[in-house]
Amino acid sequence: MRTRKLVAAVALGALLGSDLALAVSPALGQAPGAGNGQTLMPSLGGADGGYGRMLPGQSTTAPYAAPQQPPLALPPTQPQVIQRSAGPTPLNVCQPGGRTYQTVSIPRTRPAEPLPPMQQPAGTVTQVTVSQSAPGVPPQTGLQPTTEARALSTSAPMAVPELDELSRIEAGYNLDPIRVQQTNLGPFGTPLRQYGYSMFAANVSTFAPVDDIPVGPDYVLGPGDDLTINVWGAVDSTLVRTVDRNGRILLPKVGDLRIWGLTFSQADRLIRDELARFFRGFQTSVTMGRLRTVSVHVVGEVCQPGVYTLSSLTTVTNALYSAGGPTKLGSLREVRLLRGNVQVARIDLYDFLQRGDRTRDYRLESGDTIFVPTIGDVVAVSGEVKRPAIYEIASGTRLADVVTISGGVTPISYLKRVQIVRALPNAERATLDVDLTSYYLKGDEASNPPVNAGDLILIHRSDPRVYNVVKVEGAVRYPGAYELKPMMRIGQLLPADKLLPEAYVERVEVARRRPDLSMEILAVDLKKAWSGDPSQDLLLKPLDEITVRTELKAARTIELGGQIVRPGVYTISAGEKLSSVLERAGGFTDRAFLKGALLTRAALRKTEQEQLDAFLKVQEQRMLAAASTVVVGAEKEEVASQQQQLQARREMLKVLASKVVVGRMVVRLDAPDKLKGTENDVVLLDGDTLSVPEPPQSVLVIGAVRNSTSVQYKDGAGIDYYINRVGGFSKEADQKEAHLVKADGSAISSFTNIRAIEPGDVVVVPPKEEEKIRWMSTVRDIATIVGAALLGVAALVAIF
Repeated sequence: MRTRKLVAAVALGALLGSDLALAVSPALGQAPGAGNGQTLMPSLGGADGGYGRMLPGQSTTAPYAAPQQPPLALPPTQPQVIQRSAGPTPLNVCQPGGRTYQTVSIPRTRPAEPLPPMQQPAGTVTQVTVSQSAPGVPPQTGLQPTTEARALSTSAPMAVPELDELSRIEAGYNLDPIRVQQTNLGPFGTPLRQYGYSMFAANVSTFAPVDDIPVGPDYVLGPGDDLTINVWGAVDSTLVRTVDRNGRILLPKVGDLRIWGLTFSQADRLIRDELARFFRGFQTSVTMGRLRTVSVHVVGEVCQPGVYTLSSLTTVTNALYSAGGPTKLGSLREVRLLRGNVQVARIDLYDFLQRGDRTRDYRLESGDTIFVPTIGDVVAVSGEVKRPAIYEIASGTRLADVVTISGGVTPISYLKRVQIVRALPNAERATLDVDLTSYYLKGDEASNPPVNAGDLILIHRSDPRVYNVVKVEGAVRYPGAYELKPMMRIGQLLPADKLLPEAYVERVEVARRRPDLSMEILAVDLKKAWSGDPSQDLLLKPLDEITVRTELKAARTIELGGQIVRPGVYTISAGEKLSSVLERAGGFTDRAFLKGALLTRAALRKTEQEQLDAFLKVQEQRMLAAASTVVVGAEKEEVASQQQQLQARREMLKVLASKVVVGRMVVRLDAPDKLKGTENDVVLLDGDTLSVPEPPQSVLVIGAVRNSTSVQYKDGAGIDYYINRVGGFSKEADQKEAHLVKADGSAISSFTNIRAIEPGDVVVVPPKEEEKIRWMSTVRDIATIVGAALLGVAALVAIF
């Protein structure tokens, strides 16, 4: 007993100890283990484990002395400085929707794979150092000191989620059921997106400026720039000078020369002039060496706000690219450049996106601040414009200005009814219909109203139907749709040279819609219309359909096959007989079996097929009724046998139906000269088919026999011979109804009429109807019941 208590106490202590260790491990700085519910932090530097690295070059920061340091505890109020890698990184997940607080995820056709949650400490200041190197050379990275070094994860780069992410503004238009039900907002049914933000969705390093390109004459020199001064002539020398932090360089005999703030062209001229004071007969060439770096702040509604160390060639847009660009809650039209706490420029990125204008894309200086404020008023443009999107607008923007920003209308737009869906303050939505053509054609300012924040502008498609046409078909040279010119008549549309020679011009039909949409047919005599008869020269109306009939009749053909001298398809004249076509085909071959010739007619095929289908349906119904009827006096085994027999009958019925030749005419053929003038010399019709087989060597026996099959023909043998060859009659055979189908399609009923059997004949033995009462079994059962009743009565009599 004591041993059991000791074991239970040890197990309980181990369990509580593990829980306590898991609870205190985050506080002690230990990495969470698998299964504790926390997710590892993904690497910020990609899959190579590089974290907090810096590209070579001058910077306001210094590299780490060691790749990693042990973690240090920071006070809660001190912000953490993170040095992000400026090398190749994964796709910019901030664009189009990396921040969860401003996006709405719409699943695609397959389930999405959610990203692992990322936890970052509050109060973090991000500093990114961006430098440039020659293309194709991998950047060398170093580390920048921070007050804390964090453990790195070597996991693979973060996967892009399989979601269509919408910002809050995009969701307001695309997920609004009132707006969506009017039209598909985006092109080809896609969601409507905010304009311009996709430009910043690519890799950050793709847009980083390089420092190995020639600088322009307007480049402003500053501390850290290298100048290479080549002097030749009376004096040969090459000087490499770096502008110090006071903005000066040192030249021989000239001394300190201040060039900070001068452009490259001004500095070149100043150096030449100063050297000319002490030297004669020389020439100079000043070139730029390594460029300085500048430290700028990118703050506001950007993807990765922070301090960035960039090349001195960097402009405002380059800095925005490095910071991942504005978020979709940031403005593209009010980007501000602050220098010394004074706003020196306001950049409208729409000028660059729509016209390529970079006149206000200023170069940055160290200490500059780029501030991206919150987005201003937005409107959405959908429908027949070249660039449907959600646009940020300035104050005073009118409807025509928004259409211009969206690239203009398409050729199939309908501008007489441009709709503006507007959300009124503290009220329901309202729809305004505007005739924009009045502004474009007449300059009517009332037709170009100002737009409000949140407006949805719908430009519909024009009517796709074509009304000023008439349709011509039939015996004409060029059928199709024709333009309906004013006061056009049918004689002008259809002159004689536009008709085919076989056209029937005495009656041309014109189908026309009445005002009540009913159809009327007008007959026109084109000959009279050409001669100037106004009653026949009909005045055409839109959407008339003109049909010109033809007097040319289709050729009639018959197909001959089998044992014919020249088989094939023959064209026949009206009323031509069978003997005539056989003479043209050369008659029959020596192997022709004329009694088995099969002449089928297309006109009879449809009627006989319908009759055969009706017969099979009736027989199926009879068999089903017989299968569902209880036979009086039948045993259980007999009922099961009956069901099997009925199934066999159904199969036999299908076999019999497959042997029936639909559309066959019974004719007795002979040589063409002997056939001519007889009753079998039938008149041929279009679609007739004549097939003459070779002589058969068997007789087919089918129906209620033990084995339905073909039997080798025996000369002089009677029908009993062939019945015995297939095993004899079955139990359900109706011998009185047995008949013989001759090879030519004729039939002979009853055995007494059958004189002789020839090759190719078919013996058909139908089944007989099953009797519904088994008399012997019924009498036996009744006698048993009566006997039992009499014994009971006798017993009662004896008792009483």
